[in-house]
Amino acid sequence: MKVVHKLAEEARIAIRHARTTARDHLKHLEKASEDEQKRAEKELQKMHDDYIHRIDELLKAKEAEIMEV
Repeated sequence: MKVVHKLAEEARIAIRHARTTARDHLKHLEKASEDEQKRAEKELQKMHDDYIHRIDELLKAKEAEIMEV
């Protein structure tokens, strides 16, 4: 069970790092307006939240599977 939790946390960390990297790239875009950057940041945050939620669901399913055995 500890291995599953560790893998889930590593996945969450990887997603957070990807979000940070993408946010940094958005800030360095010169041709994008401020409104476009804000919209892109909101989309990026939504994607981040969706993937974190997906990881949590997979973790719960795997925990249930392990507890059955």
